[in-house]
Amino acid sequence: MTPLTWSTFFTTWTFSPVADPLVLVAAALYGWAVTRARGWPVRRTLCFAAALVALVIAVDSSVDAYSHMLFSMHMAQHLLLIMVVPALLVLGHPLELARRATSAQFTVHTSAALGLACYTVVLVGTHLTPFMQVMLEHPVVHGVEQVLYLVSGYLLLLPLVGDEPVRRKVSHLLRLLVLFIAMVVDAVVGVVLMMTAYEPFPGYLAQHRTWGPDPLTDLHWGGVAMWVGGDGLMMLIGIVLIGQWIANAGRNDTGPWLDAARRKALTDAGVDLNENQDLDSDAALEAYNTMLARMAMPQPRVPANDREDR
Repeated sequence: MTPLTWSTFFTTWTFSPVADPLVLVAAALYGWAVTRARGWPVRRTLCFAAALVALVIAVDSSVDAYSHMLFSMHMAQHLLLIMVVPALLVLGHPLELARRATSAQFTVHTSAALGLACYTVVLVGTHLTPFMQVMLEHPVVHGVEQVLYLVSGYLLLLPLVGDEPVRRKVSHLLRLLVLFIAMVVDAVVGVVLMMTAYEPFPGYLAQHRTWGPDPLTDLHWGGVAMWVGGDGLMMLIGIVLIGQWIANAGRNDTGPWLDAARRKALTDAGVDLNENQDLDSDAALEAYNTMLARMAMPQPRVPANDREDR
């Protein structure tokens, strides 16, 4: 390939026979759903459109074309697919839009633990194992890698950002904790790549480039991009999460497991609660106060003779 310059960076474009048609279909379906969901926020539509644009840049531009020549360019594509595109997708709320447009009631079965596990496995497995070398040798594996980045990033951020119909809601404190752990994973993998004293992927050596940084320096730049760039994007998402936490400060944020414990405690105490009743509703609070009043009432004393008989 020609050397990477500012000119080739902006003018090198290719066509993806798989990703590009899917982008067009996704845009058409989202636009159709917006016309059926009255009052759909414009900012969500803009986020979804930005996600599709970022996806096209990741798979069609020089970012993809030079990812087999430069590990640092591969890392740029990695960050777009695993962090930028999924974050914008979640903020576009396509699942909630689908519910409103079709009037179908459904929830997605996922969890923060599952998302974090998938993110960690994909991140470590594609950078600290021979997977990267296999990807350089087989274009099909490169496509699989792109899908893994996109799916793992989406699964990580789906329970954390936005208000999609996820079955198991996560408290804001736990969201920040999961995000922090993901930042640690980024930092560890990035530092390992930065400290590597040799080129672990012979495919990059086989390019015999006469331009750009040498392969080892390029590897270290990629490690810096993962650590600094990845954690920087995570920090931006963390700011969004903190803003959502502040906006919901007056609402219950104890998490589903504590809600279940509160509901069980009230039920065991004889409080009649509907299965879907909000524990912070007026009816639930009135039932709770009634339970406390009943517990505070003096209990009748049992005569000593009766106690001995019992």
